[in-house]
Amino acid sequence: LDLLAEIGLDAFTPGNNEFYRLSRNTLAQLTMESKFPWVLSTVSQADGTAFAGLRNHVVLERGGVTIGILGMLDPMENAVEQLHGLKSLDLSESLTKEVRDLKSRGVHLILLLSHCGLRDDIKFATENPGLIDVIIGGHSHSELHEIRRVGDTIIVQAGMLGKFVGELELDLETEQGQINIGASHYGLHETANIVSAAAPDDQAQSAILEKHRAAAESILDEELYTLKEDLPHDSLIQLLAKLLRRKFGAEIGMMFGPGVSRGLSKGPVRVRDIYEICRSFITPAVFEISGRQIEGLIRERDNPAITEAQGFGIGFRPQGQVFGRLVFAGLTCGDGEALGNSDNPEKLTNFPAIRINGVTLDPERWYTVGSATHLYSSEAGGYPSMDGSRNLKLERFRYIRDELVDFFRSGPDKVDGLLKVADENGDGRGSQP
Repeated sequence: LDLLAEIGLDAFTPGNNEFYRLSRNTLAQLTMESKFPWVLSTVSQADGTAFAGLRNHVVLERGGVTIGILGMLDPMENAVEQLHGLKSLDLSESLTKEVRDLKSRGVHLILLLSHCGLRDDIKFATENPGLIDVIIGGHSHSELHEIRRVGDTIIVQAGMLGKFVGELELDLETEQGQINIGASHYGLHETANIVSAAAPDDQAQSAILEKHRAAAESILDEELYTLKEDLPHDSLIQLLAKLLRRKFGAEIGMMFGPGVSRGLSKGPVRVRDIYEICRSFITPAVFEISGRQIEGLIRERDNPAITEAQGFGIGFRPQGQVFGRLVFAGLTCGDGEALGNSDNPEKLTNFPAIRINGVTLDPERWYTVGSATHLYSSEAGGYPSMDGSRNLKLERFRYIRDELVDFFRSGPDKVDGLLKVADENGDGRGSQP
């Protein structure tokens, strides 16, 4: 935000990442403290008033032309209501109201910052002809190298990740007291060609960047624990299953391969190490699954078509990690062997007795599971038998990496105790700290 403020940003519209990743309090704080306006015309508090520092519109004057800037956000299946207690307004109704108000105040040009995606921008312009002069889009990461016109509305979008800088130049014509858009000139410029490696650094931007980089480095460099030996990927996944079971006081813990991307090497464990192996936005959760589902999951964990499939979509970082074999805590199979990642697949072919905390599995009973939101259904978790789970409860705006950081920060005695536990009965709890 400081970098954007320094370049003189006139307006900003938040998107799904701000609403999905930030708490209500953090959002409010950022909107209030920002040095440039956050404009969002399609979200309000439940009583219809503006939330914190969000503005319904921004009005600018440039060269004798008055410009009204509006903001539009994809309703995201009511995410703003569910996550923040806010209200998603009807897009057409709310924006039509704002445009009428601005036009009555003499605004000449209406510009809409949209975080709905190109397809929805086209749909909106089609359903609301002439309402908006220019839509500057986002969300779909579309690289539009030419203007997309829908009636009198101009739509542009410059891709993602700063690869391009979009430039739109409008020739405005005055006719009978009205200002209209004449010729338009638009293009995407590759950032690498604008800012060459040989160009001198911008001193103001560099100073801001260095200040925040130093603050981040001090956090990331915190040493949490020292591993006496390597902690491989499968052991780390098993550890997560234990931690999540313990966290929620659940009967079972359960985790899959993308929980972390790799193991940890022998030596100091720092916050940055956890963040590097745990980049996915996977949220701790507790829910219920039936004994019949558990039977299905145990069968499926030995099906290569499932375990070798790759995870894509919301939350996976990097995309394409294989689901791997599910790991459990609190569950034993056959002769009492804990059902982790290293048990013998041939045993499971014969489907021996399954026990939950030493008690034979009841296919008709519901069991509480400490796990993650991605494992609540097959859409994100990959295993068909995940479907049918119930009573999902999650800890919002907290992620698996936070659980690992807190665990390794908890002190050598507690960490050593859980890492050393043989867990012969598979209860996943170890020696209770």
